Amino acid sequence: MFQISARAPFALTLIGCSLLVGCFGGSAEHIERASVSGTVTLDGKPLPAGNILFVPDVDASGNPLRGKAVQATITDGAYKIPAEQGPAVGNNKVQITATRKTGKFQESDGQKIEIEKQYLPAKYNASTTLKQDIAAGENTADFTLEAK
Repeated sequence: MFQISARAPFALTLIGCSLLVGCFGGSAEHIERASVSGTVTLDGKPLPAGNILFVPDVDASGNPLRGKAVQATITDGAYKIPAEQGPAVGNNKVQITATRKTGKFQESDGQKIEIEKQYLPAKYNASTTLKQDIAAGENTADFTLEAK
């Protein structure tokens, strides 16, 4: 048989508390966010509807920025993201998407759904060349897109 020392419960409690502090301690890195708003035009006209996505890129040293991608809806050429949900401060890649109905349908779970197609060039989304430096505070980022 094995004997349990009188100190064992204290030692187990101490180890348990140490693990909890390690798991929930304040060592999480704070990611600074900022607000951003602006306009998106296509061939000189406000983009009727779409989405804009800000993806943290790299810092001046070439190291990846920390943070999550954030998205906003574009309505009548305008979008706005408040600071608490905003993009990470620093360089961000920007992806802009907009779809149109094709007049073709597919069936899903017994329902007909109209197929939509991305109509903006890939240089604005899948193969984006758009970038935006986000500074602390409020930012304005306007994008002028061309269909070709």
